[in-house]
Amino acid sequence: MKTLISLFVLILLFNLKITAQRNTGGNKNPPRDRIDKINVENPVRNPNPHREPIQEPQRKKEQQLIVTYNPEPKIHQPICNPHSPRPYDGPPPERPIYYPPLPPIIDNEPNLEELSLSEILELGVFHLDSEEYSEAIKCFNHLLKNDPLDYEVLTLRGRAYHGLELFDRAKKDFQKSIKIEKSYADAYYYLGLTEIEFGDVDAAKVDFEIAAEFGHEKAKQLTKKYFSQ
Repeated sequence: MKTLISLFVLILLFNLKITAQRNTGGNKNPPRDRIDKINVENPVRNPNPHREPIQEPQRKKEQQLIVTYNPEPKIHQPICNPHSPRPYDGPPPERPIYYPPLPPIIDNEPNLEELSLSEILELGVFHLDSEEYSEAIKCFNHLLKNDPLDYEVLTLRGRAYHGLELFDRAKKDFQKSIKIEKSYADAYYYLGLTEIEFGDVDAAKVDFEIAAEFGHEKAKQLTKKYFSQ
């Protein structure tokens, strides 16, 4: 019985000693991974990994631009003259030169029946010089109805056909003109130009020489420049 009591007392003392060491902390060595757990940026002992970062101190709010409203300037309307206009006692104003205004100009082809033969000839030459060959042919056809043997008009119509590159018709008109008047230099000259279009240079040379003999200046120049030996 005494042995059991003495054993129980030893166990109780051993437990009291262990409890006393736990309360005082004892001489335990620090854990090896304690330095690793220290936060370098915020070296707080045993930091909480879920802890929010330390916020920087609040700075002063930047001053916002103050937008001022500038009303649009008021437009001052001119003040009408309250006085009535003075009566004008001078002479009336001059009217323009064409008063009342002239009617609009309508560019219609004149009726050849209403024109004289000289006016039709003048109109046809005008169209020919303006390279309006179709209108020129209309005028020359009207003249040839009245006088089919007019060798000058035949030559003019041949020139209009030549301008339209209707070389067959042009050649016929020049040949008719030469049959009617064998000394007409223009017919020979333009016949030579038409024969060149057909490639008949020898016939053109003969026509230019004949036209030069009758005093045609352009035919003389061509003969001297291209056909003289």
